[in-house]
Amino acid sequence: MPKDKGPDNKLIRELIEESAARAALGVEGVAEVNDVKSDMDQDLRHTELKIYLDVSFGYSIPSVSWDVQNAVKAGVKTASEYDAEKIDIYIQGVAPKKEKEE
Repeated sequence: MPKDKGPDNKLIRELIEESAARAALGVEGVAEVNDVKSDMDQDLRHTELKIYLDVSFGYSIPSVSWDVQNAVKAGVKTASEYDAEKIDIYIQGVAPKKEKEE
């Protein structure tokens, strides 16, 4: 994918990455989003994303990854009108189960 050009690219990149992180955090089973990286093609309005996250203990990693991809694709499109053409999910850890507060 060609590197992005132009003065507004930093703002667009930040918007896309923030939207992706927010969408991923909204998925049940995601404990934490550690990082989001994007590579944009401004001419075609496409972006490729790499999302690094921790999954909560007891959740299916493939299911959570699938849900994150769908949520991020929709979130990025809504926020920026860019298509998330490729979304790679990197599971960096499993967060311990939280005890219920009484």
